Amino acid sequence: MENQLLTWRKASSNDEWVELAGKAGTSPGYLNLIAYGYRNASPRLAMAIEEASKSFSDKLVIAKERLVFRKKASV
Repeated sequence: MENQLLTWRKASSNDEWVELAGKAGTSPGYLNLIAYGYRNASPRLAMAIEEASKSFSDKLVIAKERLVFRKKASV
């Protein structure tokens, strides 16, 4: 199941991804871990990612709730 952050990642250039990470106060590598489901965003980081995504007028705004309250994959 794809999440908003991963969708944003796939639709963005590497420079945009690096810029999003910088604006959110994290690294592009850590954003990748969150996007691909290996790590969860803390509430504070989720809020920072949402705010940073708002600065890209041509991109989807990433909802903080979707980063913190993720659905678990069914087994």
